Amino acid sequence: MDAKINLHLGVRGIEFDKMVNSKQKDTAPAEKQVNNGKLTVTVIVAASLIVTVGMTYVLYTTMQDVFRAGIDERLKGLAGAASVSFSTKELDIIGHEESVGTPAYEQSVIKLQHIRLQIPNIRFAYIFRQTDDPNTLEFVADADSLHPDQEVDLNKDGIINDEDALAYPGDPYDVSEISELREIAFKSPAVDREFVQDQWGITLSGYAPIRDPNLPEKSAKYAIGLDLEITQFWKMVQRIIIPFIGFSVFLFLVIVFLAFSLRNLWKRQVHQMAELDRQKDELIGIVSHQLASPISSVQWSLQGVLDGDFGPISNELKKHMELDSKTTANLLDLAKLLLDVSRIELGRLKMNKQKHSLSEFFHEIITVIEPKAKEKNITFKRSIPASLPEGMFDKRLTHMTIENLLTNAVKYTPEKGKVELTVSVRSSVLSCIVKDTGIGIPKKDQAELFGKLFRASNVQSIEGNGFGLYVAKGAIEQQGGSIRFESEEGKGTAFFVELPV
Repeated sequence: MDAKINLHLGVRGIEFDKMVNSKQKDTAPAEKQVNNGKLTVTVIVAASLIVTVGMTYVLYTTMQDVFRAGIDERLKGLAGAASVSFSTKELDIIGHEESVGTPAYEQSVIKLQHIRLQIPNIRFAYIFRQTDDPNTLEFVADADSLHPDQEVDLNKDGIINDEDALAYPGDPYDVSEISELREIAFKSPAVDREFVQDQWGITLSGYAPIRDPNLPEKSAKYAIGLDLEITQFWKMVQRIIIPFIGFSVFLFLVIVFLAFSLRNLWKRQVHQMAELDRQKDELIGIVSHQLASPISSVQWSLQGVLDGDFGPISNELKKHMELDSKTTANLLDLAKLLLDVSRIELGRLKMNKQKHSLSEFFHEIITVIEPKAKEKNITFKRSIPASLPEGMFDKRLTHMTIENLLTNAVKYTPEKGKVELTVSVRSSVLSCIVKDTGIGIPKKDQAELFGKLFRASNVQSIEGNGFGLYVAKGAIEQQGGSIRFESEEGKGTAFFVELPV
């Protein structure tokens, strides 16, 4: 018997040494968490960039709109105030080129010049007259055209050309693309929609009708135009917005820095937790191995006593020894279970697939389950073909899985309940269904049922360790199979196992 014990311990030791000497761990879960962290950081950075750009754009356009609204109102007011300085009767006297030099023309030009001098930032001041063509207006007077025949470098470029030509009374002006001069300016004060940018800077044109006091309600025949220099206003907007843009960029960089710092911290923590988890699993393996060896020794010794290897024993002592043997067997099963848990966690659960008779395989399981079912007065129904083929599978792991499912079915089914085992083989796939009329699994617990150390909320008072289904799932899936369940609380549960054999 000692030789048997030593042989058993030697095999277990070699098996465990192979396990602990393998240092490579499946890091897929940790890498997945790190990748999730990277994705989170990317989303944060992208969202921060979008928010920063969006806020900057909104502020920029809002400030533009505010300044523009203020400039528009100011320019409308200036044009409206300037329009009352002119009389339609005087303007009616001004016709075409022959009007140059007449008192009415000169007086109108001088008034325009005076307006330009009195109002800061007014670059041009002029008067238009409507024609029969709505897309064409006529110049009446211009602040720069007191003597339109003079040669003046109007644009200050050092060259006198057609661009410097001064306007004469009656000169046509195309307004087909200026809707304000076609539709609004002769009815009420208006401002161009677009700025004009040239070598002098940025200007905005405003208009107001010059009304005949005798016809105040009708559309005016004349309109005054003022071109306001707004370069300084524009620069003011830029000066105000630039600090905010700088602050937004700084804030974005801070967010990016914090996000990447968070990612690196997350990455370190994930790897630390993965390493701790690995060490924990190895510790479980070591402890379970150290437990398994002495428990096996005790079990063999107890069995030797029961078999009479050490001489006859009394019936009373035999009864106690049988109880101790069962307890020791349960402890050994738990130690093996912990060892399997450790191997699954470390990705080292090795398969030992060999050909086995499925008929003998299920006969062994039924032999174990039948007494348990009878003890609880539970009907144990089997639906197994009379002839089953041989199959290629890991006998220990598969036996543990099916037996665990049936043991649980008996354990969680009340007396006089029913447990069913249905077995079939089709297309080299073994199908096992374990169905019971037990207490069922609460819906809130079903998603976590195969988790390590998880036990449903309605079985806390029943003895169990929470490892069985976790190991069963790992054992079946490692062989390329699948395991699932259907359950309704208070009515029962059905487990479905499919395994290629």
